[in-house]
Amino acid sequence: MTLNDLLNVPYLANGRLPDGADCYGLTRLARVHLFGKPWMPEHGAVEGSDKRALTKAMLKESVNYRICEPHPGAIACCYRGRLCTHIALVVEIDGRLMILETDEPGKGRHGPRLMNIKPLQQRFLRVVFYDD
Repeated sequence: MTLNDLLNVPYLANGRLPDGADCYGLTRLARVHLFGKPWMPEHGAVEGSDKRALTKAMLKESVNYRICEPHPGAIACCYRGRLCTHIALVVEIDGRLMILETDEPGKGRHGPRLMNIKPLQQRFLRVVFYDD
């Protein structure tokens, strides 16, 4: 899959496949297909709307990663308070670091898109970048 293919993956709550993915699913796909990274666990039993369970799963998995500065292939874990409520991936476009993310379309939301890092950091209380 290319970056353009990933930008065409429709949003699907709890999705983990190219025919539909949520923010975690798109991050999993992009890490493998764009950067040759190993698959992150599916966490298929964790509902995307259960932010406490998602945060617990992310914290459990984070021991396999190191905190880093943003760079291509780094995972962006986005927090509201103590809860991780969103995940995205850093990519490089024309020499600039950008964020590949997705959200449920409608009501001011969007599907897959690229955005600058700064607006992502402004949307959340804290953004922590990880890599393995």
